[in-house]
Amino acid sequence: MYNALSLAISLVALGLSGFATLWQLRQARSTSHMTMLLDVALHNIRDRDFQRDQHYVLTRLAQEHEPVVGMDSLPEPVRTMTRNVAFSYEYIGAMVALGLVDSDLALSVLHFRVRQVWTALEPYARAEREIRNAPFLPFFENLYLVSFANPTADFLRSLNLRTSDGNSPSQ
Repeated sequence: MYNALSLAISLVALGLSGFATLWQLRQARSTSHMTMLLDVALHNIRDRDFQRDQHYVLTRLAQEHEPVVGMDSLPEPVRTMTRNVAFSYEYIGAMVALGLVDSDLALSVLHFRVRQVWTALEPYARAEREIRNAPFLPFFENLYLVSFANPTADFLRSLNLRTSDGNSPSQ
């Protein structure tokens, strides 16, 4: 009788221990995701040079340079500025695609900008693919497609965000 009771208590303790271990692993992974994303966001995305480069890509690149040259044939400093922006999003896209960062976490911070920047750079990326006859920025494009598949308003509603007027964000 006591042996059966001891065995049952041991199995319950083992089950609880396993559950606690899985919960701690999930928490550690979540913290790791946040750390990686924050590292890129804080060291790249929030960097003054990155902000300047991104503003250029969004407002002046298409007006000043034809996409047919691709990215690598752009004159300096435009090439460096464009690559700074493109590869920052490429790294985030790679982390998402490889499961190192949860897509919801990345897109909760970058949803709008991913869509806006990819739209500006897509013609240059496509031209660069033609020139290289090889993939170029595949992770960034995938991140864009993931964000595009989930419209901004729907995505924000799915996070249960609210506005000061008590409604879900509509945009």
